[in-house]
Amino acid sequence: MRQGFFLLACPRMPAPPYLRGQLNVMRNLKSALALFLFALGAGWLPAQTEVADTTIYELSDRAPYPILRSCNPELHQGWTDDSIRRCAEMQLLSLLSQNILYPEAAREKNTQGTVVVSFVVEPNGRMSSYKLLKDIGDGCGEEALRVLMALDTVGLRWQPALRGGVPVRMRQSLPLRFKLREALPYYVTADNDTIYTIVDLDPEFEGGVDSLISFIHHRLQYPQAYLDSCKTGVVEMSLFVYDDGSVEVENQLDFMNLGPDFQWEALRLANRTDGRWTPAQYHEEAVTTLQPLRVFFKSPKPGCKAANERFDRATLLAEEGAFLLAENKPEDAVKKWTEALKIVPNNTEWLYYRGTTLLNLNRREEACADYNLVKELLGVTWFEDIRRVICGW
Repeated sequence: MRQGFFLLACPRMPAPPYLRGQLNVMRNLKSALALFLFALGAGWLPAQTEVADTTIYELSDRAPYPILRSCNPELHQGWTDDSIRRCAEMQLLSLLSQNILYPEAAREKNTQGTVVVSFVVEPNGRMSSYKLLKDIGDGCGEEALRVLMALDTVGLRWQPALRGGVPVRMRQSLPLRFKLREALPYYVTADNDTIYTIVDLDPEFEGGVDSLISFIHHRLQYPQAYLDSCKTGVVEMSLFVYDDGSVEVENQLDFMNLGPDFQWEALRLANRTDGRWTPAQYHEEAVTTLQPLRVFFKSPKPGCKAANERFDRATLLAEEGAFLLAENKPEDAVKKWTEALKIVPNNTEWLYYRGTTLLNLNRREEACADYNLVKELLGVTWFEDIRRVICGW
């Protein structure tokens, strides 16, 4: 590749629980997201003929480059080969940035520097013959190789090098700079609010968790117009809990697409918690941060008892799936989410969890079926950039 160094800047402190105001709906899946953003584009790899030449070239008429959906020439009419190559190389660096994990030993020892890896791009677009040309130790070189090999395993393919119009093997080298940086405990919004992502004490509702549960149970109103509908579902919100205890809803997800009336009732409940929070603390000072708030809708009508029981049973199965995933049992987790979805179809949260786990099991077609169904059901997804990268437009 003709890029410069790829800088892997890693914060010294753990990753924040809430990332720049985005709703924290993935908290039960942290361990499942290591290979989350691989942008596969094998669908537009042209057929290659077998070649007898086994020479590994260092120079070619056309250098190889990764095939990524976002750089598909069909989406960018008028782009030259160089434009497509630059796009693909930048996207590859972005994928590496999102998936390389700074080794803990390197973090503890403050190990920083440049790792250089190389590999051969075969005429069929696969990577092979991985080598570690330069290492800085403490697991950095091994981590760089791990991610490259994982990319090939899950389906990343390359446009091969050409010599005289014939695909040939060519060695590529890639320098990766590992650099630790100090992580700020906050970020600043477009409205100039300082939102802390790292705190010493989380915000607390008056009276604690049990009091919050009771508040939601007694104050959440099921929309009167839908009492006979027996609709069940979850609306999750992300609240700014300001340093004075006031709140503001930053984001809202209606996982079962219950509709505006249910969303309004969830919003109204969240606003009623205003002034009832003890704000988060950082270095013994009150600070503004984000707090997730989930509310469950079940109609109190007697005729809806069976629907409510189905929803409760499916929710328990989905929670079992999350626990199984945390215990590194992804296949069992998928089975639990599948059972839950048979009872309560089209729950987009469970579809997302199952799809993400399937993706990490290298079952991309099934994962995209779940991801695309979420898109179909909601019209918009909270992970749309990821869905497009993985599954296309």
